[in-house]
Amino acid sequence: MGLFLKFAILLLCIKHLLDHGRPVTTAFIYAGSFLVLGLLGGLFFGWADYALLALLINFLVDAATGLLFFWFLQRYRDRFFWFYGVIVFVIAVNIGAHFWMSELTWPNFKSEERPATASSSFPAGSPGSPPNLWSHHEVLNVSAAVCAQRGVAALDSLSFSSVVRNGTYVYGNSGANRAAVKCVEMDNGGSFLYLAVAGRDKDSVEKLRNEIAWNM
Repeated sequence: MGLFLKFAILLLCIKHLLDHGRPVTTAFIYAGSFLVLGLLGGLFFGWADYALLALLINFLVDAATGLLFFWFLQRYRDRFFWFYGVIVFVIAVNIGAHFWMSELTWPNFKSEERPATASSSFPAGSPGSPPNLWSHHEVLNVSAAVCAQRGVAALDSLSFSSVVRNGTYVYGNSGANRAAVKCVEMDNGGSFLYLAVAGRDKDSVEKLRNEIAWNM
């Protein structure tokens, strides 16, 4: 879930607390908002293993931490330093957790770097040299059609241009980089995902590969 969306929900809940002064109700509104968004995401993009259990655990954690947070705000709402100090502290923790989780998750992708062949149509970094090609593969617990839908959504969310879906194959462009996502149906109802990103700059190619894989 986007960091800005999380802040928007937090700010709306703080406003609700200031208007109505009910920390318990505000905490459940806060936790319930993320629960509803998670359920909608599952309906649109398919369910991963133990997704409902994870949503329930997150709801309980959000409700507990939200109750503590909004209780502190209600208690110290008339003390300027404590009131805004708690808000700043929670925002800082959220930002740190967001980037910490990104660093923990991205290196765990099953991925590889390999040079493209000379016949590749991707733009080369210099005349006669192959581009950088970074790939990722994994087995998903969703159908190939849902996998392809996720591929389109992932490229759109990263502002890729000329995004095209042909069956369960998706591809698009991002500046000098090109990405391709292929989903293959499996006998158990799941799908095998293979994605690749190629381009001139190694760092941007790796970053795009990581972000697409993160959104799949």
